[in-house]
Amino acid sequence: MTSLPEAVQRLAPAKLNLRLRVLQRDETGYHGVETLLLALELSDRITLVPGGAGIRLEVDGDPGVPADSTNLCWRAADLLFRTAGIDPAVTIRLEKRIPSAAGLGGGSSDASSVLVALNEMLDLPVGEEYLPQIAGELGSDVPFGLVGSPLALGWERGRRLIPLRPPPARPVLIAVPPFGVSAGDAYRWLAADRRAADPDSGSTAELAGGLVLPTPESLAKWDVLEPLVCNDLESPVFRRHPELRIIRDGMLEFGASLAFLCGSGSCVAGIFDSAEVRDRAAMELEQRAGVRVIRTATKELKAG
Repeated sequence: MTSLPEAVQRLAPAKLNLRLRVLQRDETGYHGVETLLLALELSDRITLVPGGAGIRLEVDGDPGVPADSTNLCWRAADLLFRTAGIDPAVTIRLEKRIPSAAGLGGGSSDASSVLVALNEMLDLPVGEEYLPQIAGELGSDVPFGLVGSPLALGWERGRRLIPLRPPPARPVLIAVPPFGVSAGDAYRWLAADRRAADPDSGSTAELAGGLVLPTPESLAKWDVLEPLVCNDLESPVFRRHPELRIIRDGMLEFGASLAFLCGSGSCVAGIFDSAEVRDRAAMELEQRAGVRVIRTATKELKAG
């Protein structure tokens, strides 16, 4: 009798888009992007338990996250089983700590963690070189979880990625509003604002010029990264949700060296030079604005 493989666990880290420039639409109708992605210590936890029939998903920590075939974790497992030609037989336990509809890439990170963990659990039926292609079918941010570095430069909806050495870890504060913002809404708002600014541009208004990339080695320094930080979705989202701009400005007032909208929102991130300043800012935001906050840090490469 063949023994079942053992259960596998993985952490699925949140990410920040330090840079998010939105380019023109491609032939599929999706906007191209130019982005710098940086992983956080804030993570969901994925546990895969082999056996049973089909795919079963259990979610803990966020009642708003679906536990069915619409969840990216479920879709990732289904796609890998089908690619490997294996009948699905797994329970996925998802412990949510990353806020949803927040611009932190939690669902995408969960999916990439499921791909890696499930492939390992099944004794690598899908070659690791094919996992990025599978990840790209699931969503633009999913391949980032496979690059092997906390920092990466991405193009073409974020699917072309160059891993980079990250800068030293810095404390981070995440402000979590009581509402989410869908990526679809954020991109529609951006297109509408660009049309209003330039009626002749149509819906494919594009960013003129791209990033003149410093040397990869220099991007491991915060003083080089900081001037590159920007988010094209910030202005249109702030226009519809001005309370998010107030939170961003509050973070800067309370000592953040950088503060910006997380992806398409709704969370706002502040990056600080010290944990003490971050923690004081957290108390100020909680007391003055009544905003829920999460204390975390950027990830750095592990020694060895």
